[in-house]
Amino acid sequence: MEMKSKILFVSLLFLLTSCASTQTMHDVYVEDFYTEDSNVCKPSDVDLDNHEAEIFFLKSRRVDHKIIHHHYNVAPCYIEGLLTLNTQVCRWKIQASSIGSIECDDEVVYYVCDTCQKLFE
Repeated sequence: MEMKSKILFVSLLFLLTSCASTQTMHDVYVEDFYTEDSNVCKPSDVDLDNHEAEIFFLKSRRVDHKIIHHHYNVAPCYIEGLLTLNTQVCRWKIQASSIGSIECDDEVVYYVCDTCQKLFE
């Protein structure tokens, strides 16, 4: 009986692992820079190229917007662009404060990267 339980557990684990969705990101493209106050935040504050923007999202972690509101400083400037997530083209933003977002259809997912300081230097 114990052997049957182990086989069932391993089979279930394999099934769950094989069904897990892994999203692939590619074709990350920086389109433009925006600022609310050009005296405070300049393009050089968030001067990432296409590859660096992709690295930002690969190194960042997904968070709820409440975490950003309570624990991070929102910058008045950001870069934005397009990327492909699996087969879907999505819009993204990265702020000078290492906060990002990806919007696919009408769903926005927020990211923070606590280890991305070198990207902004």
